[in-house]
Amino acid sequence: MQVKIVIGTVAFMLTMVILGFAALVEPARLEHFSAASVARQIETGAEIYKNNCASCHGVEAKAQQCFSPSGEQIACQGLPLQHQPLVCGDKPERLDQMGWVGTKQDFVYRTVAAGRGRIMPTWSVDFGGPLRNDQVENVSLYILNFEGEEFCSAPPLPNYEWPETYSDFNDAWAAGDAARGEELYNINYGCAGCHGDSVDSDASWDGTGPWLGAIVDNAPLRNPDVSVEEYIYESILMPNAYIVTGYSEGLMPQDFPNRMGLDPDVTPQDLQDIITYLTNQ
Repeated sequence: MQVKIVIGTVAFMLTMVILGFAALVEPARLEHFSAASVARQIETGAEIYKNNCASCHGVEAKAQQCFSPSGEQIACQGLPLQHQPLVCGDKPERLDQMGWVGTKQDFVYRTVAAGRGRIMPTWSVDFGGPLRNDQVENVSLYILNFEGEEFCSAPPLPNYEWPETYSDFNDAWAAGDAARGEELYNINYGCAGCHGDSVDSDASWDGTGPWLGAIVDNAPLRNPDVSVEEYIYESILMPNAYIVTGYSEGLMPQDFPNRMGLDPDVTPQDLQDIITYLTNQ
């Protein structure tokens, strides 16, 4: 009988030791399992992004290089997503610009799911899109994964201090190159995706933004107090300063001053070239 008691006691103690050890390692095991699960979601989201989103937001989500299904480079109509003002911090700059009061995670998920305006389509089945909600979550996690210590702690890129008027800007930069401006307008900055080009017409255009194919004629009708060049300059750098009838505030991305001024010694010339192209169509 005593032997059985001893064996039972030892077995009980061993069981408690095993259970205690399991309890100690369980949080770490669950954390590892959860991290692995999220990693798989991010990998899946990357594939979904490549197949559905890269043609508008760029192959690296920087809105710099976009390609059609046939491999031809096209205009990037979407905003950059691998972008500090979108993914860095609890309350990124992009959320303030949009007046969003919720979390960053909710903002990204909601934007992917429900779309935004006439150019960003709805993707969730809840809003008539082609993706299941778990797929929307996966691609949202992929976008949020751009937030990293190295990326977000990097100092903001130097930015050009734009002169107040086009006249001052024009004095500081070389004469515009219309051919280069056409390429920048149609491809690099994706302006044609929202504003059309000379192939379209004012009567037939139904894009996100007002048609710019005849801006020399239309600008004085919209805002006769400034020159055509000043009108374009202000519209790109301060898009909410003047709203064309039939359109609403906030449709035009607010980040072109940053995108066109990332390298103060070079990229402001992009705007000069685009203005030259638009005024010489």
